[in-house]
Amino acid sequence: MEKLTAKKLKIIFVGIPDMALVCLENLIRSKFEIVAVVPPKKNHETFNFFKNFVQSKNIEFLEFENSPNDIEYCEKIKALNADIGVVCSYNSRFSKEFLSTTKMGYINCHPSLLPQYRGAAPYFHVVKNNEKFSGITLHFMDETFDTGDIVYQEKFEILPDETMGTLFNRTTYMLSNALVKVLGDLEKTGEIKRYPQPKGEFNLAPKVNGNFRLRWHYHASELECLIRACNPFYNAFCGFRGTTLKIIKAKIILKEHNLEFGTIASSNDKELLIAVKGGFLSPEVMSFATWGYFTPESFYNTFSPQVGEYLD
Repeated sequence: MEKLTAKKLKIIFVGIPDMALVCLENLIRSKFEIVAVVPPKKNHETFNFFKNFVQSKNIEFLEFENSPNDIEYCEKIKALNADIGVVCSYNSRFSKEFLSTTKMGYINCHPSLLPQYRGAAPYFHVVKNNEKFSGITLHFMDETFDTGDIVYQEKFEILPDETMGTLFNRTTYMLSNALVKVLGDLEKTGEIKRYPQPKGEFNLAPKVNGNFRLRWHYHASELECLIRACNPFYNAFCGFRGTTLKIIKAKIILKEHNLEFGTIASSNDKELLIAVKGGFLSPEVMSFATWGYFTPESFYNTFSPQVGEYLD
């Protein structure tokens, strides 16, 4: 059990928006003392926005030139004499030197029930794999990704219509509240319980490239999970008349048929049915090239897809 003298904590905050914005704002509202913020690299798309946000809160925005692991930069953080650090989304590994810049180390916010779904893209993999439950984990960091001792976990049920986006939003706010609870308890008691992660083989959540061609020989249920797992940050797509058709939301009809997979089985202003393994995929929201977003009705009225046409 880690132990400090019970007192007001001095906290180093590390993160990349959007999770970082939600968690940092909640810590500020809860009156925690943030002595400095470690941002992403200067070429990151959120850098300037995040800098303006942090400085508007009168918190030191501690920029680095090359890496937060640089020795000189680590010495700057260490000189702040912080008690603990928190990490809310980051895209690089921290060195032993960096993780030693606070008295107690760093707690990371991870949107899964570790050790399940270690990695950069748990939101996607949890939905794609049609999991029935997921959760959040706060854990101390070590020099490898998502393997440190667990501090806090909370489990929840995955909803039938869960998407990558809804899961991201739900876990982000849960993690921000969990941080407030864990750090608040630490301030009151000076102690924080931690326990090692179980050993064994578990599902991983590696980074993905974000573009997924829909393969019609996959089962309808698999395709529907993939579409939800991509919504709204990634692309689940096929080809229609030589142009990219993205399917953002769809329902499925499980029914045996003898149609060629990928052909249009029904087309009218109420529905578009695509024959797939195990049944039919019925897109409800689509994006077609640069024409914008479509419902089945607007897609039918604009392009008049024909029964028997093949989607690549």
